[in-house]
Amino acid sequence: MNRLLFTPDLLIRKNELHSTNNFALELIKTQNPSGGTVVMALNQTEGRGQQANTWESESGKNLTISLILRPEFILAQDQFQVSMIISLGVKDYLSSYIENVSVKWPNDIYVGDKKIAGILIEQSIMGSALSHSICGLGLNINQCNFVSNAPNPTSLAILTNKEFDLDQELEKLLESIEERYFQLVDGKSKMLEKDYLNVLYWMNERHHFSDENGEFEGEIVGITDFGQLRVKVKNEERVYNFKEVSFVR
Repeated sequence: MNRLLFTPDLLIRKNELHSTNNFALELIKTQNPSGGTVVMALNQTEGRGQQANTWESESGKNLTISLILRPEFILAQDQFQVSMIISLGVKDYLSSYIENVSVKWPNDIYVGDKKIAGILIEQSIMGSALSHSICGLGLNINQCNFVSNAPNPTSLAILTNKEFDLDQELEKLLESIEERYFQLVDGKSKMLEKDYLNVLYWMNERHHFSDENGEFEGEIVGITDFGQLRVKVKNEERVYNFKEVSFVR
């Protein structure tokens, strides 16, 4: 049976929104939308990244969307699985066009050492399981000039010297994410984790990081069951939550 998560009737298009994630959250509060609902804005004026970060996107040039999922089958303690399926889906989509795509923990998408996509996932828990997930995604498609102080942005257009149809690319992107989602539905979480580690930026490489105690040299060796980053430093292993460690060089 051909299973579908994202269907055309669940796509909400807006010319402009402050934040697709905020709009999706308001939908959940007022209209109880189905899992698979997609909010798309041609212009997002206050796109949000992790914590207080912002996401720059030129109007009409990129994909700025939020996906509403209802993964009630995922236990609260396993909620990082949602981050894995979204980031892997984006990675799969991009890999059909370009090489050297990786996931910078927890879920930034890189091509080489340049950032092409950012993901912000906001989860709601009911009891011991997830109630809903709002998965915000900013993916640089046709933008070629970046004016913010972001240090390393890139886009599909920059990397391929081509211009893309946003509607067609959205369809392809959602197909890739949908395929990863159903792998999780089918209980293939171990395979997803393996695939995630295989494309993790700086995995098993010596690099410089920084935490509250200063800069240090270490090696990413994996993630915990809760999605925390595991970094080997000399003879010890350190475990970090989001924003507790920075990638230096």
